[in-house]
Amino acid sequence: MSMAIQGRSPYRNGRVAVWVAGAYAAAVVGLVLWITWLAVFDDPGFSGVWLIGATLPLSVPVASLPVSGPVFLALLTGAGLVQAWALWRVLRGKRLD
Repeated sequence: MSMAIQGRSPYRNGRVAVWVAGAYAAAVVGLVLWITWLAVFDDPGFSGVWLIGATLPLSVPVASLPVSGPVFLALLTGAGLVQAWALWRVLRGKRLD
């Protein structure tokens, strides 16, 4: 029977890595939804700074690109999700097979 069916992770720190990376990804997506809501219904002001700070260090090269508006927001979201994936890869540890 596979480890995934038994409820165990095939990685040494798999469950913790999923929770940490998932929480980070949820925070990034939550910030994007909040900023989008503010942009549609209210004045967003400097709310985008929170997303730039949350997606550091990948937000630095994204910020240097000549894009703005929804494209910039989509690129920062993608950068945050890539960082969540990298965080999972780093934290999960060795495979237990």
